[in-house]
Amino acid sequence: MGAFVGFYWTFPVRWAGFLDLPDEAARAAEASRTVAYQRALARRFVEWENGNLAHEVVSLEVSPDRGTSAIESDVVSAGHLCRKAGATLLHVDFHRNGGWRPHPFLGDALSALQGAGVPVLGLPAEGIMLDGRTFDPAEHFSIWRVRDAEERDRRRREVPAALAAALAEVPEGRGRWKAVASLLNARGVPTFGGGTTWTLDNVRKATRDVEAGTAGTPPGS
Repeated sequence: MGAFVGFYWTFPVRWAGFLDLPDEAARAAEASRTVAYQRALARRFVEWENGNLAHEVVSLEVSPDRGTSAIESDVVSAGHLCRKAGATLLHVDFHRNGGWRPHPFLGDALSALQGAGVPVLGLPAEGIMLDGRTFDPAEHFSIWRVRDAEERDRRRREVPAALAAALAEVPEGRGRWKAVASLLNARGVPTFGGGTTWTLDNVRKATRDVEAGTAGTPPGS
């Protein structure tokens, strides 16, 4: 029997409008199936151990497609809760399962926490029954990768035409970029990155990228 702090994380999905995550774990699990999955695994383990789930921490990455150092502050917060409760940090170790959801920054942050004396336990990312249905994490993430690629291709095809149309309607001169941004926002045109808000800065950059033939190209491509 022991105390545990659950740590759950996921990526934003800009094109789907998933940009925020509630701080409260139960509400976060309602908003994100990935969080719900991690939470279910953690709670099942704690129940098996006849333990106490003292706290739960949820974290939403800032990048939609890769881990960043932004997660480190949430790991530190979870570590503080572990120290106060004399608890073990409990997380789902996705990297152990073939590395199909890698997050080196998270791995380093957890290792640092462990090195500072906080017990850390990673659970295997195995399939479970979730809300009455089988949840296979590898299949779930694979489906989302395909959907992301499809949405990215759609934006590459459609956004340049919408941008060109808006540029054609607004004459050259002061305030042009802002006016074009307003037109695109009013028409519900997504940005190349999948976000929903155009600004004068990303209109200017998108115009340059379209002219250079690099619009919508992922970093490092």
